[in-house]
Amino acid sequence: MKKIIYTAALFLSSAAYTFAQTSIKETRENIADLFVLGEDLVLYTIKEQDGQYLYSERKGDQSTFKKEIALNGGAVNAVIGSGAGGNEVYVYQKTDRRDHKIVIYRWDGANFQKTGEKPFPNIRNNSSNLGAYLSPDQNTLLIAADLGKTQGYDDLYLSKWEGGKWTKPSTLGTPPNTREAEFAPYIVNDSLFFSRKSGEQAYVYAVPLANGSQPTGQPVRLPGRVNQDNAFNAGYKRVGETEMWITRTPDGTYTAYVNGPEPIKLNVVSVLDEQPVSELATASQPSSPTLLSLSYGFNEVYMDDASAAALDQFLAKQTDGAVFWVKGYSDNKGPAKGKARVARQRAVLLQKYIEMKHGQRQFKFELGSEVLGTEGPEARKVEVRLRSR
Repeated sequence: MKKIIYTAALFLSSAAYTFAQTSIKETRENIADLFVLGEDLVLYTIKEQDGQYLYSERKGDQSTFKKEIALNGGAVNAVIGSGAGGNEVYVYQKTDRRDHKIVIYRWDGANFQKTGEKPFPNIRNNSSNLGAYLSPDQNTLLIAADLGKTQGYDDLYLSKWEGGKWTKPSTLGTPPNTREAEFAPYIVNDSLFFSRKSGEQAYVYAVPLANGSQPTGQPVRLPGRVNQDNAFNAGYKRVGETEMWITRTPDGTYTAYVNGPEPIKLNVVSVLDEQPVSELATASQPSSPTLLSLSYGFNEVYMDDASAAALDQFLAKQTDGAVFWVKGYSDNKGPAKGKARVARQRAVLLQKYIEMKHGQRQFKFELGSEVLGTEGPEARKVEVRLRSR
């Protein structure tokens, strides 16, 4: 049978941006994983003597580091996925050997609210380690464990949500499983990323997927930008244009990396300029009518599921490469800087959602934001207009 060999460039081609390798945290704490939610909230999974817990920190401000009480419902807790809208995280929680589940939390920009639960497959893990990835639609679950008849140590398994329950986890086979330990699975578009351990070292690999979840071809080790030689590299993820992973060097230092393009600079002014945010609506704003208007709750900067579905339906009718004018609004309730920030973030996060979910459509954007003089739901919105070219 002919082997198909892929290069790392294939897996990273959709992320061909100019990245600077950015270390956001160096610590002796045992960081097992990390996840960036929204623009700047970083969630860390940290192993401690009495369990594994989730902590949060605003990116670039380590003084905000704190234990997220709302997310830690078990003795072992880990983020295993996120919703497509960018404001939901899926958290694995284990209380004891027989009691483990997946809990869905919504982030409103200030707090986490529990919105639902899903069972975890009833498995007998022969390993002291367990990892998982849950797809945004909550229908595909990858598990890293030793469920018997492994290729070596921990392997990767697949389970599907069918008929209101999980199917029996089945091995992904070889590749990607080998006599080494495979762990930390994560799917981006049509590629599976995972880490493979060898001794005290580990490196991140990628393999193409067929039918959304079946590996095909030979795994490829990612380049040195992600994989530091003679180190333990793991937990690679990509959300939109943002990459993240953990590296542990032989001296016991854990380094969290988050790579992404330069922050989006809105036209004319930024919020920190303390000028009227309405100036962000530049003279280039089109006079064409609003094609789509999405409503938000007070201080909310993420779309709800209904708005995301309406946006997806709207985009399905547009031509590839279309140019959109996206403008975020806030009402006049609250402090000036807070209102300006909310208006701006609504536009920026809507663009990020489109780029994450519809990146192959090559849409282009011009952004604006404004604080309106009225107070109420009708002023909390994002408007999308189609620009003529």
